[in-house]
Amino acid sequence: MVQYIIIAALLTGSIGLMLLVIGSIFSAVVALGNKQHLFGWSVFLCFPLSLVYCAMNWDKASYSGKMVYSGASLLTITAIILKFGEVI
Repeated sequence: MVQYIIIAALLTGSIGLMLLVIGSIFSAVVALGNKQHLFGWSVFLCFPLSLVYCAMNWDKASYSGKMVYSGASLLTITAIILKFGEVI
């Protein structure tokens, strides 16, 4: 049973991490393209700031925001699977 929990956590975690990283890079590029250099470079340095940027500028960064928020939710689901599956 633990094997299936680990496989599910590995799949959701890897997809979630990929979506979060790629979405953060996209939101940094959008921020730099919209002349918001402080947000653009800070998102490159700290990926979780893309959550804040996408929430504040949803009209400009909706495409990257969908990736960032879905990746963050998948990582949250991964943490819940690992916690309640008694793997951690």
